[in-house]
Amino acid sequence: MKHLILLFLFLFATAYPGGIMVTNPQKGTTMHIASINTETTIENQVSITKVTTLYLNNTDSTVTPTLIYNLPGEASAVKLRWKLNDIWYEAGFSANPQDTTMGGGGSINYYVAQFLRQPVVIYPFTDSIISEKSITVEFTYVEFLPYDLGVVGIKIPHNLLYSNFSNPNITSDFTIKLISHRTVNSFTSSSHPNAVVTVSGDTSVLTAENIVGVPIDFIGSYELASDSTGFSSYSTFLEDSASVADTIDGGYFLTVIEPYKDTSNVLPKKIVLVIDRSGSMDGSRMNMAKTAARFIVERLNTNDLFNLVSFSTDVRSFKAELVPATAQSISAALVWINNLNASGGTDASLAFATAIPNFYGSTDSTANMIMFITDGEANTGIWQTGPLLNYINTMASQINANFSIFTFGIGANSGVQLLQLIANQYSGRFQLIQDADIVNVLTKFYLKIQNPVLLSPVISFSNPGITSTHPTLLPNFYIGEQFILSGRYMERITEPVTIQLSGKRFGQNVTYQYQFTPNDSADDSRRFLTKVWAKQYITDLFAIYYTLNPNSAQALEIKQSIIALSLRYGIITAFTSFGFPTDMENEEEKDKNSLPDQFVLYPSYPNPFNPSTTIKYSVPTRAMVKITVYDMLGRIIEVLTDEEKEPGTYSIQWNASKFSSGMYILTVEYAGKIYTQKLLLIK
Repeated sequence: MKHLILLFLFLFATAYPGGIMVTNPQKGTTMHIASINTETTIENQVSITKVTTLYLNNTDSTVTPTLIYNLPGEASAVKLRWKLNDIWYEAGFSANPQDTTMGGGGSINYYVAQFLRQPVVIYPFTDSIISEKSITVEFTYVEFLPYDLGVVGIKIPHNLLYSNFSNPNITSDFTIKLISHRTVNSFTSSSHPNAVVTVSGDTSVLTAENIVGVPIDFIGSYELASDSTGFSSYSTFLEDSASVADTIDGGYFLTVIEPYKDTSNVLPKKIVLVIDRSGSMDGSRMNMAKTAARFIVERLNTNDLFNLVSFSTDVRSFKAELVPATAQSISAALVWINNLNASGGTDASLAFATAIPNFYGSTDSTANMIMFITDGEANTGIWQTGPLLNYINTMASQINANFSIFTFGIGANSGVQLLQLIANQYSGRFQLIQDADIVNVLTKFYLKIQNPVLLSPVISFSNPGITSTHPTLLPNFYIGEQFILSGRYMERITEPVTIQLSGKRFGQNVTYQYQFTPNDSADDSRRFLTKVWAKQYITDLFAIYYTLNPNSAQALEIKQSIIALSLRYGIITAFTSFGFPTDMENEEEKDKNSLPDQFVLYPSYPNPFNPSTTIKYSVPTRAMVKITVYDMLGRIIEVLTDEEKEPGTYSIQWNASKFSSGMYILTVEYAGKIYTQKLLLIK
């Protein structure tokens, strides 16, 4: 039975979910945050969050801000809108990467620099906001929430306790809508324990109202019933009549699979634990990593083989090769762990060069895995993403054995993208860990991997119309894990489709089968599936791209494919960014379909501009409209339109790429009157 939970939360507002609006990156000055409204919809781990933040210019001068928005670790930005002078603007998508230097020139303030950590979205506004005026920014992103042993974790970054951009008077209201086809046993929040939960049938509501103060993170989770099915599917079929389907028509589906779990047996392991001991790990991080390492070593089984590797500028190994988990070797390993000290740089290539050869000649009769723990991007040895991935692939090709790599990044500066790519390519998982969670995450993970559900999995479909499924490389399944797969079908499918998931468990062939019938019509509540599919497809393409020479023909072709997907489906990537607005909406138009009752020439946007600006106007009655651009000498530069218009609201773009910088005059002639506007082109 579908279980629907509506959670209405009124929590601490924060600059993190709404971002900060920087007015001077060198001095660290920002616009004042007045309020934040957060709306999150969760459907089987797929979370779409929309954050609406009100910023106020409480200075005596006019400002032109830049938005800096920190995303959760694996989230992708999908929409940016803002309201200024009662008009909503929506950013388009640009085929240019975003400028992370904040325009360059001078050192950036320390606190601003903390917001420039990846993943981050930076958007320089061209609007000038005068003193005591406000701007409302609406930012939307999509992410996959972590699932573990029936529990889905939710964390929305709110913590401004140690930030320079907070104030004690920020207020917010926050809503989470959770839709699950599996029974939901409970929803709890460790960060806001006083929140009240009310339940009515399949609907639960959690509220915490009118909280004002310095924001903290929202941390919560919901637990799914263990006796409910571990398979669900969603689909939609877009066609020309669908509002978003003019370039992305066809079918999209998403399946969430959790194979049956059997805890009666434990597979023998070959495990190498790799620990970063560079200088940035010094202190609590090193102590907690050592605590987790001791926990893992102490719980090795007698039929396991293991080794330990630590790295910084150099690399050290506990033993030259894997050793049995005897009482003597475990005791020696604990001494080795206790003697670890943090110093030096981060040479990940040395670590993998030492860890991978341990699996030479290994077979599928054992679970072969590397646990790689680091808190910083590689900065010595082979450190660039593409060359380092190629180096790992070369090492792996020389040992003739299958193994998984599980990567754990401590903190936002741990090289999230690289760690994700490594885990994806080697049938593992990536987890981003906060300092306080190091011991809990690593020890819980180790307990889970003792019970593999399916190794070397392969998926197939009974209907050949199912195409372009992602991810293309399936991870190994361990107890309590779910797998999210998305795909396409270009023609309608009316019969049930059988999904066959095959692999090995304890050396035996294992097969699971599931069925779903793809939707043959557009389901507006499933529009998010287009972005989920595109996000997973782009992730697969990046995994290939980073193994290539970026200047090679194949890499350039893949890059163009990533850019095309990003622009078509509206997902920000490393190669794209938010661009000039493509749509505007008058806030005063309560009924979008109503006809205007008077002529209106809206402010052109952007202005100043380079090289294009959008001119929007409303016509109340049928009449001739002529739009002309003049230079400051009164000469006609260009006639943009000269035709009869029906009642309605229109937009037209002026591309001034062939003209020089300067002030231009826009005139709109309508019903015997002339309306004017100044346009400033800055190249």
